Amino acid sequence: MSDRDLIIERLEKKLAEKEKEIRELRKVAGMSIEELKSEIIREISEELGKLKALEAKVAELNKTVESLMNEVLYLKAEIAKSEPKSRDIREISEITEREEKVEERKDSEDEIIVCD
Repeated sequence: MSDRDLIIERLEKKLAEKEKEIRELRKVAGMSIEELKSEIIREISEELGKLKALEAKVAELNKTVESLMNEVLYLKAEIAKSEPKSRDIREISEITEREEKVEERKDSEDEIIVCD
């Protein structure tokens, strides 16, 4: 395609858009003021209806999240109550003993001498 064809194509698209705008303006110009007011009120009412539906969904989601958070906090408190403190100390001492054994193994591996 040449530059001329591209320009013609663009101009045709713009012309089609402008013709559409003119049809809409003629439609609006043909309406009376009362018809325009009622059309605007109808569109606003539709948007308000959508907004109210969204607000209801947000409120429902908020309640759901709040109840889930309460349940999580309750379960967390129950877990904290059910775990004995001595178990925590025992586990920590077992972990340190295991780490010491691993360190001893590493030290013994460092002392190995390989001969040819």
